Order: sequence, then structure tokens, then C-alpha cells
Amino acid sequence: MKTMTTCSSVCTRLHLILLFFILCSCAINPVTGERELMLVSEQQELQLGISASPSANWDFGGHYKDPALESYLGDIVQRLWAISERSHLPFEFHIQNSSIPNAFALPGYVAITRGLLSDMQNEAQFAAVMGHEIGHVMARHTAQRLSRIQLQQIGLAIGASALEGTSGSDTFLKLGAIGSSLLLLKYDRAQELQADRLGVKYMSSIGYDPHEALSAHKVLEHSVDAYLARLGRSAREDTFVTNLLSTHPRKEVRLSEIQSMISMLPPFRISGDGKSGKIFANKTEGIRRVNAFYEHYDKAEFHYNEGKFNEAEENIRTAIAVSSTQAPFHNLLGFIKLQQKNYPEAEQSFNTALSLDPQYQPSMYGMGLVRLFEEKYDRAIAAFSDSLKFYPGHAASHFGIGKSYFKSEQFSSAIPYLENFSKAAPRHPEVHGLLGVCFDMTREIAPAVREYNYQLQVAPDTELGRHAQKRLAVLQPLLEQGK
Repeated sequence: MKTMTTCSSVCTRLHLILLFFILCSCAINPVTGERELMLVSEQQELQLGISASPSANWDFGGHYKDPALESYLGDIVQRLWAISERSHLPFEFHIQNSSIPNAFALPGYVAITRGLLSDMQNEAQFAAVMGHEIGHVMARHTAQRLSRIQLQQIGLAIGASALEGTSGSDTFLKLGAIGSSLLLLKYDRAQELQADRLGVKYMSSIGYDPHEALSAHKVLEHSVDAYLARLGRSAREDTFVTNLLSTHPRKEVRLSEIQSMISMLPPFRISGDGKSGKIFANKTEGIRRVNAFYEHYDKAEFHYNEGKFNEAEENIRTAIAVSSTQAPFHNLLGFIKLQQKNYPEAEQSFNTALSLDPQYQPSMYGMGLVRLFEEKYDRAIAAFSDSLKFYPGHAASHFGIGKSYFKSEQFSSAIPYLENFSKAAPRHPEVHGLLGVCFDMTREIAPAVREYNYQLQVAPDTELGRHAQKRLAVLQPLLEQGK
């Protein structure tokens, strides 16, 4: 009875602490002016966006290299940002070299893809889409989602403390561990509607016709459908694209709702015709031409992901014949050659890509794989290290460099990279076994036992799984004796 009373008392005290924590963790929303739960400070929010931006960049093809176009469009984004609720925040604008029609904004990072930009007809449509994305940042929608997740973690920590009598602080969410996959998760309907309202308000405030927000909505719909049609798929079939674009108000928000938002705008003055279509068409002529080259590339990439490497090679060679100056084309050919175990041609393709764009991270990673498969481990480590300079969170490069150290029997050096990868891919069939061997060889019995046990949970029937079973029979008794 005493134990039950003590447990109840602990639970009561901890829940009172939680209540106090929540009450002290409210902040004024800069858009609504209302108090709301906010466990993430503005500085943490900005740092999160900065740390996630390399992942967001390379997940969407890297930067499209056209400084003049980026400067022209960046000026429009700057004008939108300047009249927003948190204009003091710094930001970068970039065009992402991806055919997937998309746009997004993180705290400190605003972007649109080549695929969506190429289908737009005027500045006003661009301003509508960018205004919508900026609205998410200004209303702190990312921070709201993080606060909800943190609150869940706090609740779990309190539950663990009450049941186990241990501190739950280690289970709190670590902001630095969150990448673009979280930042680009689906917004709820209320957040999408709020971003729409802010978008039409921002664009009208700088002289654009807010009715072009309706046209921008239709452009996005058309762009998505056309992209999928080129791949021979429909929105119903392609779960990746539809899940990605579910962050945007497509069918969920009717055009009539946007029209209603426009009718409730305060008085505004349209500059010129409110569209600026002619200058936009001139400035974007080059990217629209390049975007057409990527139709063959997109098909090649689709076939590659389906494991149809001969079809992929046929399409990518057509793309290269049309335009030989695109680094992604040669990079994809390099990965096709890797799949075919033709390492000299893979190296040649990656080198060509890097000659066109010396900062093209996917080809640095590809060169690392060539060296790893050729068992040239020192050169593999150098290539993977170059990859991590441009994309510090690239999990596959961490695994590659870790495995290269492992193969060259530099077990201590391998451990941190393999551990980084294991956090990103905890059910990978090799990583825990490799870590077990590394700890085993450096005579760290407890972590070796832990990783060998993980290997048996994930992939017991592999060579590493069988090795883990044998070593556990030796190490587990030693660990027990040491306790």
C-alpha cells in the first residue's frame, strides 16, 4: 500500500510540474496575437531550419545554378518577407533542381523547384505560392508541430519516471536531430487555411493581383498531374508525390475558399496589371527550356528506382544527347554503371558530373562508392568525407565512410560514423553487426553485446547475425561476471 501511495504521490507531483511547464511555455503567436503553447524558442526554430537546409536542398536535387534568375525571384521573395510579421528573421531563397512540382519554406530557407517554377505564367502566381510558404514560417507552424511532439515526449518522460523512478530528461526531443523529413511533414487544414490567408495578404500588399492565387492553385494541380503523366502514373498510384504535395491546399481547399479570403482583404493597390507576365516569361525562358530536357532524365530516374537499369540507361543517354551540360544526367548514368558493376565507366560519369559542378554532392558520394567497391578504402574515405562537407547529415555517406574504416580495420574510427547511420536506419541488416565487431575489436564488451543483440533482432540469419550469435555466447558471460 505504501508503494502505491508513493507512486501516486510521485505521479501527482510530476503532473503538476508538467502543468506548470505548459503554463510557463506559452508564447504570443506573431500572426494571431494569441497566446499558444510554444516549447520552441524563435532562436531554436531558426537554428533548426538552418541545420535542416542541407537535407532539404539535396532531397530536392540541389540548387539550380542560375544566379540572375535566382536574384530576380529572390527580390520578389524579399519584398514578401519584408512586409511579413517576422521580417527580422534572416532567410535564403533558392531554386531547387527537381522536376517534382513543389515549394517550401523553413525558418531561414525558402525554395521552389524547377518543375513548378517552369509551369508558372507570371510574377503574381510565384508571389502567391511563395507568400503561402512564407506564411507557414511567420505563423510558426513548424514550431507548433515541434511543440506538440515535445509535449508528447515530456509526457512519456513523466510516465517513465513514475514507473521506473528514473529521470526522463534523456527522452526530451533533441532539435538538432530533426531533418527536413519532419519539417516537410503535412500541415493540418487550419494551418493551410491560415497560410493561404497570409499568402493573398502578402501578395496584394506588394501590388500583385490576389486573384492570381486562384490561377497559382490551378497551375500546381496541372503541374502535378503533368509530372505524373510523363512517368505514366496517376496521383492515385504515386504515394510519394501525393504525400509530399499533401502539404499544399490542393483538393482540401476549394477555390471558393481562396476567393472568399480575397474578398475579405483590406483595401490594396495593384501595381501595373498586377501580374507582370511578360518580364516573368523572359526571365524564366531559360529554366523552362532546361526543364524540358529533364523529361528524359525523370523517366530514367523512375526506371532506375524500379530496378530497370537497361531502360534507365537508354533514357539517360537520350537526355545527355539532348543536353550534355547537366551534372545530374551524368551522375545518374554513374549510378546505373555502379549497379552494372562497371566501375571504370561509373567513375568517368561521376568525374564528368563534378567537372560540370564541382560542388555536386551526389557525385562525391558516388565516387566514394566506386572506391569502396574497388577496395580502395583510403580514397573512399576521402570521397565520402567530401560528400559530408556539403551534406553533413547524409546518412549513406556516414555508412560508406564507416564501412571503409571497418574494411581497413580502423575500428575506432568507424564507430562514430556507423553510429550516426544506425540512428537514421536502425533496422539496417548490417550496421549493428558491424558496430558489434568494432566494439568487440576495441574490447568494449558492453556496447559490443548491445549491438550484437540488436543485430539478432534485425537480421539474425545473415553472416553478421551468425557471428553475433557466436560472439554473444562468449561475451555475455564475461559481461555478467563483471557486474
